[in-house]
Amino acid sequence: MIDLDAVGHGNGLIYVGIPRERLYLNQFVDNRDAILSHLAESQRSCGFFQSEGHRVDRNRDQIVDAFLHHDKKPEWLFMMDSDMEHPIAAPIQLAKWNKPIVGALYFHRGQSHDPFVFDFIGTRKDRYDRETFTWAPRRDLVYDFLEGQGVPMRDGGFIIEDPSTDPLSECDAIGTGCIVIHRSVFEEMPPPWFEYRVGGNSEDLMFCKEAKEIYQIPVYCDLSTVCGHFHWVPMGQAQFRMNYTNRGINLTAYTKGMAARWWSKTFGCTPEEAAELISAGTPSMGGDVWKERFGDRTPSAEEVDSFYRDPEVGKTYVMELLHWNFLMPFNTLRRTLTPIKDSNVLEIGAGIGTVALQLWIQGCNVLACEVNQTLRDFMDVRYQEMTEDVLGAVGQISIIDDTWTEKTPDEHLDYVISFETFEHMPWDILEKTINAAWAKLKPDGRLIYTANFKQQDIYPMHFDYTDKFEDLLILAGFERVNEMEMKKVTK
Repeated sequence: MIDLDAVGHGNGLIYVGIPRERLYLNQFVDNRDAILSHLAESQRSCGFFQSEGHRVDRNRDQIVDAFLHHDKKPEWLFMMDSDMEHPIAAPIQLAKWNKPIVGALYFHRGQSHDPFVFDFIGTRKDRYDRETFTWAPRRDLVYDFLEGQGVPMRDGGFIIEDPSTDPLSECDAIGTGCIVIHRSVFEEMPPPWFEYRVGGNSEDLMFCKEAKEIYQIPVYCDLSTVCGHFHWVPMGQAQFRMNYTNRGINLTAYTKGMAARWWSKTFGCTPEEAAELISAGTPSMGGDVWKERFGDRTPSAEEVDSFYRDPEVGKTYVMELLHWNFLMPFNTLRRTLTPIKDSNVLEIGAGIGTVALQLWIQGCNVLACEVNQTLRDFMDVRYQEMTEDVLGAVGQISIIDDTWTEKTPDEHLDYVISFETFEHMPWDILEKTINAAWAKLKPDGRLIYTANFKQQDIYPMHFDYTDKFEDLLILAGFERVNEMEMKKVTK
């Protein structure tokens, strides 16, 4: 076991290793030379070694071997990847913490732009039925830190000077694209230090996992030392923060092919057959079924309730909602919900689950209320599929019928949300729903809704409460905040 108290009390020399596997961009060469010059000026330089080859894990091991056999016995190894932009002072900044393993903050170049700072959350089987490890990026930690420091939306590498909160965070693993490792770590751990493993376990995550679990060597990320990946220009924290804000929306967006897959799983047909059915669907299908059943007469409350619970009506509404949830007006509504995180939320009329799943991904505890079993089944297919892909901190979701009034304690909810549902309720049911929502909300809790009381030619099931819905809300104990939002106040 290494002596943690002795880390950082050696000669202070820093050896630079570059595991090259791609073409060098001019920007990287300039960045590398600036780092080497800064080390020399600081009298911390001990040379550098560039290892080339397709296998990055072997390149890293060659670097470690050269580092350990250097005649000056440098105290620190600084590894920098050639597809990244690094702060000029990164080696000294990371070494100043006197910790055995400290990495900088950087981000995936792909769609998520997730940070390379991870928690280990267990094992799973990959697509080839091999055992592999699962790592959850610390999105919340990174986002809150960057926002709290007021970091501008810029790309590339930089250091946050004098951060207002401690930037050093112990974690389970970090990427090794910009990292400082103390000599004692490699003297304690036997080679090979870096190695790809079966099941897609990369060399950097496995190095950290074994260092921490087998040799009790802690791993840290310095959130104030920020790097960017090159993608013609260096990319990183700005893209991550933009994606983080819209993560719930992005992960619940869908294509026609995805919709067809969910349909086939729910209703037992091929995805090709489902795709044809969905293409033939229209927004007026629910209204057509209503007209066939009731004609021009106004049905009783019992008949309305039976209509919305009918499995075949539910199937029609799955089709209709797949079209409606795909459109820009609906997604514009969803964007108003992106600030809602870590809250207790009820959605009335959850439909196929697009909003409920978005809020679940945003860290909320969600009651997804939907009276129709067919719609609940379809929503559950989406949820089960997403649990395989959505890693890291999310909330909890319960898909329930209309028994939420019995199952929810008073003053428990932060938000009640309902998009295009209130116009479907007979008046006595609507009154009970609004009053129950008020009772279940915390003081100052919010009701966020839209209601289309018109368009009876297309949607004959819409009740027109235009002239009295506002009074109902005020009488129940709500105060208007804006066009879509009401606040609970004391009656």
